Amino acid sequence: MGKYAIVRTDNMSGTIVDKDLFSLRADKDIENGTIVKVGAYEENQREVRACSTPAVGDELINLALIATPELVKDKKNFALSDFVNPKGSIMRGYRLVPGDLFGVSKAAFASEDNLKNGSTVELDGAGKLKAVTAATGGSTEIGKIALVEDDLYVIEVSAPKAAKAE
Repeated sequence: MGKYAIVRTDNMSGTIVDKDLFSLRADKDIENGTIVKVGAYEENQREVRACSTPAVGDELINLALIATPELVKDKKNFALSDFVNPKGSIMRGYRLVPGDLFGVSKAAFASEDNLKNGSTVELDGAGKLKAVTAATGGSTEIGKIALVEDDLYVIEVSAPKAAKAE
């Protein structure tokens, strides 16, 4: 069994709405199921953008789920969990739109704590997901675990929280 996350784009806006789909250049080896911050277009490119590791508290609209189709070049001992986007490659990224559904394996999470229906899913600051019992102040909430299906945790993307008036 491989060591990388598996992702399934169940009902993502980017599967039918082009503006919610990105071509992103990997600045390091990046596994599917990682959340990245979408950057500027590369020089002389009209489609390929840079990406970086998001920070806790980044706005949802600036983030994308990496879900590149797995290309199998060597069919010997290859599983979906063996696939990683190598540094320099162009990856597929899906904007996180409220109401979207996507599934990821345990490897997409920073830890196995709170991996159950109803848990809130946040960004951990390294591009991994983190399941918590209640939203953490100042964090980026991705959504909630809506369903545990076989080895995948199906997450429904939440609407961004309104800023509290002081």
